[in-house]
Amino acid sequence: MTELFPISTLKSLISHHIALIDRSDTYTTQEFALLFLKMEDYDNLEIKKSIQIIFRDSDIIFNIGENYVILLPKTNWNGAYELLKGLQEFLDQELYDSIVTFPDDAEDAEGLITAFRNVVKRYYAIELDI
Repeated sequence: MTELFPISTLKSLISHHIALIDRSDTYTTQEFALLFLKMEDYDNLEIKKSIQIIFRDSDIIFNIGENYVILLPKTNWNGAYELLKGLQEFLDQELYDSIVTFPDDAEDAEGLITAFRNVVKRYYAIELDI
């Protein structure tokens, strides 16, 4: 099962990931995505554990209250959307595009977090404190 990280580490880990990308060669996939998964309506611990198992060991899952923020390295918007779509179908949720990607939505950690907050607020009316 993938470990959950505290949301307080999100900005530092995004900055670190961008720094690694900046040091890598041009043949490496340089995109990554952040996605929001609304889980506050699910009390079932087994569902939440199942969600954690779905993600790769390289994915970073942040717990923010009852919800999750997931950093998906080497994943573009299309890959993140397909994953989110499958998860929302599994959870029987309405499909919302709560995804931002580097470098399309921002080229630094602060800008990416701001874009992410705006997307989550627009679709879920949730003010993220990150």
